[in-house]
Amino acid sequence: MQIVAIGKSLFEERYELPEAIEYNYQAGDHTLLLSMKNLHPKEIEAVRQDEAEFALYCENSIVFLLYRFGEVLPWSDSAFSWWNLTEEDRRIPAPPQNPAERILLKIILIEAATGIVKAIRVTTLSPAFTENCTKRFADRRQAKSFRETNLLPAVFRFTKAKRQQNLPQTPS
Repeated sequence: MQIVAIGKSLFEERYELPEAIEYNYQAGDHTLLLSMKNLHPKEIEAVRQDEAEFALYCENSIVFLLYRFGEVLPWSDSAFSWWNLTEEDRRIPAPPQNPAERILLKIILIEAATGIVKAIRVTTLSPAFTENCTKRFADRRQAKSFRETNLLPAVFRFTKAKRQQNLPQTPS
């Protein structure tokens, strides 16, 4: 079991990571991993405590998690494909048993240049989001025809220009 802690490297003996945003639903766990270089303190603060919003968009066999953290990290997305997981990690979420049931989402912010974890946030998503997400993942699982296609690896987008324009200017 991997222990994730602020101020520690996310991966042992790996001190630099590519800049990437990765949403993953694996073995029943939802995780959003944000790996960015040259993090500004306002970005770290935004992930830790600013208002966060999430949305889902599905296109064919790809699920997109859309997210934003405060005004500093504007809307962006991360793509997820069920077929990129190993068979044992593909678990269809059980339908909510209780109308108030919520998905637990782990969010980890990493300074890509060092591999050091800068923020950890755990949040729950609304019951409506949870129900919608569960249905979408069940739909993906039943779309067996997509398994036969040559899916591109998930594409992670993050617009650096948007990120920079939302940061406060530091005096020279």
